[in-house]
This record gives sequence, structure tokens and C-alpha cells, in this order.
Amino acid sequence: MSEQVVIVGFGWVGQANAIALHEMGYSVSSYDVQQPVRHYAAHRAAAYDRIAALPHPLAVDGDRTWYMVCVGDKDLPNGSQDIAEIEAALESLRGAAGKIILRSTILPDRLSKLVFDFYVPEFLHEKTAVQDAISPRLLAIGENSKTDLPQFVADWARQADKVFIGTAEEAAHIKYLCNLWNATQVAFVNEMATAIATDKTPGSRARAERIIDFVFERKPYLRFGKAFGGRCLTKDVRAFIDWSRQQGVTAAILEGVWAANVRHSMQPEHGSLPEWFFGRE
Repeated sequence: MSEQVVIVGFGWVGQANAIALHEMGYSVSSYDVQQPVRHYAAHRAAAYDRIAALPHPLAVDGDRTWYMVCVGDKDLPNGSQDIAEIEAALESLRGAAGKIILRSTILPDRLSKLVFDFYVPEFLHEKTAVQDAISPRLLAIGENSKTDLPQFVADWARQADKVFIGTAEEAAHIKYLCNLWNATQVAFVNEMATAIATDKTPGSRARAERIIDFVFERKPYLRFGKAFGGRCLTKDVRAFIDWSRQQGVTAAILEGVWAANVRHSMQPEHGSLPEWFFGRE
């Protein structure tokens, strides 16, 4: 295949995408400002040796080069989203002959200030991240230019369970809708089960789990136990609440989700789930 893919930001998401594209037969290289930790080396160590680390993001630039920006966002102490590192990554690609796919999580109205060709947010889980990148359950494609889709995105579309094609802002709303719904499910089930298991004895907890599991069949995000944690759901809930306030909208349910999750995580017997805990089932 003639397309060259450069992964900019070689963390959890970037590595999953790079390994997936390598396994799909594409030529893949990577660039990161730091020396990355190999997150998937236990099962895919050989793949890393075939993904060249570039000294500069434009080292293999050309009109058949696709840059996939997988740099993460952060949340500030007040909950607002910080995309400074994403902006810096995009700035490093200024003047490139190749085209840009943005996979970072970004609030809808902030996308209009960024330069890219397609916004394709990721829907990955740590346990199944590479497979999720090869055969997505959801694929949201936000078009930001008249450029034709690269072949590998067309391959993803053929493998995906559901495909949405629209604006970048619509793709961002889909990303947040999925993450916020997952967070809401975790908080609701934990709050409901805690109300059932009032005396906190093992028998009472087992009864609550039996009731919850009967209704929700132990589906992902619908099990009594830990609060949602990690970098993904926590920052996205906080960022969307802050963003809603800026739009003059009261996100009352999400504010309740956040408060309930904080209360639940402070109970020693629960704690928080690691990031990307749930995979496909």
C-alpha cells in the first residue's frame, strides 16, 4: 500500500492505532516528544520493531503521508479542558504536504480553531484496544476538508459495526455522548446497589450484585463495584460540565454523576476503576 501513516503521540491510543495499522498492512512510523513506554509489548513486542520512531514529525512527509494526531487532552484544576499539547502537535505539522487526521478528544466548539482534514475520535478500551482499532464498534468521521478519505479509514468503515459521517463537531458530540453515557451507567449502578446493600455486609452486597446483574446481565459499565476513574471518563465528564456552563446550559444530571462518583470512590471498599477498564463482551 502506498499510504504512509505517521502517528503523532505514541501513548496508549497512538500505539494501539500504530500496531493495528501495521497488522492491516500499512507502512507506519511514529513521533513523540518523549521516550514512550511500550504499553502492548506483552503481546505485540515484535510490532514495535517494525514501527520506526522518527526524529522529527515531518521526516517522511509527502503527498501520500497521513498524520494521525493521538495526543491527549488534559483537565485543568477547574475542570476545563487543556488542549495545549494537541495544538503544539498540530503546529509541528504546519506546512506538511501530507494530510491530518485528528483522534484526540476535543470539545466540539474548539475544533473550529484547529487545522486538520478529518476528525475521527477513538473508541478504544485497554483490554481490546488494538482489535478495537482494527474493527471499530463505532466509527465517527468528521469531515473538515474536501480531501478523500485515506484507504485505511475506508478499511475501518468496512469493519465497523456502525459508521457516522458528518461534521467534526458532530463527531465530537458522539465521542462525548458515548463516554458520558458510560460514566452515567457506572455512577447509577453503584448508587443503586449501594442503596440496596444498606448494611454493607458481604451478604447484603451479594444480594445487591444479584439484583443488578439480573437486570443488566453484567454488561460493561453496569456492574456494582468501583467508581469510574483514570484519565478518560473523569476528565471528559468534568470538561463537558464546564463546557455546558460556558454555553449557559445546566448539566444537572452530569453534575450529579460526578458528585455520586466522587462519593463512591471515597469508600475504601470500592475505590476507582483503572482507565479503559472495560473491553468488548
